[in-house]
Amino acid sequence: MYIAVMASWAKPEVRTPPEHKGPTLVQPNEREIKRVGPGLARVEAPEGWVKKVERFREGKVWVGYFHVWETGPDGQRVRHKKEKLNELAEYIAEQTGKLAKQGESISTFAELWKAFCAVKSGQWSKKTKENLKCLFAKHVIPQIGSQRMRDVTLTPLQLLLNKLAEDGFSKSVVGQIRTYVKSCFEYGVDEDLLSKSPARKLVMPKIRKKPCERFLSVEEFRALLSDAPPREHVILRIFAVCGLRPAEVLVLRIEDFEGSQLRIDEALKERQAGEDRIGDTKTD
Repeated sequence: MYIAVMASWAKPEVRTPPEHKGPTLVQPNEREIKRVGPGLARVEAPEGWVKKVERFREGKVWVGYFHVWETGPDGQRVRHKKEKLNELAEYIAEQTGKLAKQGESISTFAELWKAFCAVKSGQWSKKTKENLKCLFAKHVIPQIGSQRMRDVTLTPLQLLLNKLAEDGFSKSVVGQIRTYVKSCFEYGVDEDLLSKSPARKLVMPKIRKKPCERFLSVEEFRALLSDAPPREHVILRIFAVCGLRPAEVLVLRIEDFEGSQLRIDEALKERQAGEDRIGDTKTD
């Protein structure tokens, strides 16, 4: 959002030049910050200048200042407001062109999510990328993807999470969507695309864990152990006693057994080009 305002020292209603004739403004080599009135800083530049300010209702906005009077060749001060407005517009475009172009190319939440993934996905594992792509394509983008990112509020985001919880999705799935929705909007704030994040106060809905409907009885598990070969017998016993993930059991080595304790610090993962086959566990 860009707003052009007149500098406080300019007096456009007075058409006759003042008695004091100031020097002709010239383009400075280096724009130094000077004080003009209480609390107002400006850059000495004949075409005007811009300053980013924080406003209560609008958030961060660019404010442009321009000269109404300038000294002509005959020493008289004349006013060229129309020309100065045009020059100010060009100046703003020059100074904020990068931000303006980015803002124009990213307007909806779907576009913001795409930009966020492009920047952050280098830190994600292959499995995380696939999970997020599936979750957002199925549950998030159809709901808020077409909305302008500046128009998204907390209410539809919270209703989205509440609906997922009501539909029986796990705490892990709902929590992952909440985490990355918040991160996506925080990215927008960091890039000056948003003044504040609508997901800042997004809370996790209460999710009741579903009881397991089918599990092995003690007799069934004993029968399974008795029929398992020696290697699989050990694996099954570790599963049952320690409750490990398959990816954690499959990378265990003899040195991980420390007396009566078992050290779990690695897990098998889907390998991508240039990555190791073994990585860290999901939880410490």
